[in-house]
Amino acid sequence: MQTKDFTTQHTVRYLSNKTNFSKQPLFVLANNMGLTGDDFIAVYRITRGQGNAGTYRESAAISDTGAANAISGDGVIGVTIGSSNGLTSATGSNRIAANSITSAPGQTNADWSAGVAATSSLLSTTSQGTEYIITMTMKGTDRIDVIVNDGESNATDITITGLPTLSDMKVIGNGIRPKGKQNSTYVVNATTDMNGAAGSADITTYLFNQQDAQEVWASSGLTGVFDLSYNGLSAAIVGKAAGHGAMQTAGLQGAGSGTVTGWTSGPIEGAFRLDNSSYIEGVTSSLFNTRNDVTSGMTIMTYVRFHATGSTQAFMNICGGLYGVLGKPAASSGPDAFKLYMENGAFSFSNMLSSITAGALTTAAGTVGKSTNNMVGQHNILLNKWYHVAGVISATGSDSGMRIYIDGHRMPLARTRYASAAGADVSVIPLSASISGSAVQSTGGSADVIGMPIPTSPRLLMGTTRALAGAQVAHDVGLTRVFNRALSDSEVFQNFIGTIPSNIELSNFKIG
Repeated sequence: MQTKDFTTQHTVRYLSNKTNFSKQPLFVLANNMGLTGDDFIAVYRITRGQGNAGTYRESAAISDTGAANAISGDGVIGVTIGSSNGLTSATGSNRIAANSITSAPGQTNADWSAGVAATSSLLSTTSQGTEYIITMTMKGTDRIDVIVNDGESNATDITITGLPTLSDMKVIGNGIRPKGKQNSTYVVNATTDMNGAAGSADITTYLFNQQDAQEVWASSGLTGVFDLSYNGLSAAIVGKAAGHGAMQTAGLQGAGSGTVTGWTSGPIEGAFRLDNSSYIEGVTSSLFNTRNDVTSGMTIMTYVRFHATGSTQAFMNICGGLYGVLGKPAASSGPDAFKLYMENGAFSFSNMLSSITAGALTTAAGTVGKSTNNMVGQHNILLNKWYHVAGVISATGSDSGMRIYIDGHRMPLARTRYASAAGADVSVIPLSASISGSAVQSTGGSADVIGMPIPTSPRLLMGTTRALAGAQVAHDVGLTRVFNRALSDSEVFQNFIGTIPSNIELSNFKIG
């Protein structure tokens, strides 16, 4: 439909604030099922933030009450519009409450409004909360109004004007299952497919949904992970979680087979538990190297949840067996190419010679996410909580650099490191929004272009480095995607907000 002169109306109850994410999407209006291209509209409820000290809290619009780890109990409506100009967001002022619940002494409802710390568990719903009618109207092409009716009165909550013209929208909903090609009979078009353009850059999509189509891996007879991009890049499940016996050396699978034990629940699709040296190994493909020094980039993203702490753990890794660029001798043994990993309780992203670590705004006292900020500290990972993590690298002109995102947001950097051609860590680079390259790591030979490794026989690994030692720190991985270009801020946020659960009860929906 044309993105002009239309209205959506949702009649909803919000069931709880108990969620892995600070946003509960009402709907996402997107251009395609691949969740690519800059243009989209998202309306969502912002819950109370993660109030624990030492963690990043997205819900800055919900004010602090002054009590330790406590903030205002109600949620608010938020709107984000993506376009070629970037992201435009606004937050409403009307409080949107969730259902009342009984949980612990002194805690009276799902909004934690009795001043109980955020770690209190929510046990049962005891009564229905307010039913809201939330109406979004787009007037012309450049104005959006959001009106909230709580059963007693209408209130215009958000007005945004001066928006750029958006492309036609073809998808509306939440908890969207992203698609690259539509089915396995899709005929590849060499002109438009896998060329890095919006909508045609999806290399791999793993849902980890055992009820979906699965692959039987010939070497073990066990179920593998099916690639929903239909590029045929399915993956083998290796180790004890795959029903194998003891892990063997040199990356060989254990003898025998048994029941796959690693399947678990993701935020909205399936997930897989990786521990006891288990890992997932995809097939090799030249699609991971479809780039050059003129138009060059890569995006890797996944949902991840850690159950234990440890010094370091790779959870998503594109690597090859041989390496012959960026100062390495031809056909020599080489390291990982692009890697998302946990290190000392924080998320990091590496392209072999450079690495960046996600940060968070802090105060001089070191408490993250509160009051004024004087510095960037480490974004500490909470255990047993899902995160959407993305690493983006671009080697194209002025956009060259590396970026890391958590839950759809580009993060400030706590640490940036650069290693020499020999692999030694030679410096810690000052903080910046992204990290640029140098001549020794540049694909195109320019000192202003980030290094883009082009490994031989590249493949995707989950839960391990290229040494195939497997998961040493227990964690789950969920919906996973790889793109052969650098996604924009709008596209990364769209892939987050469009694929998380809403936690709502929808009784009526209208659009016209």
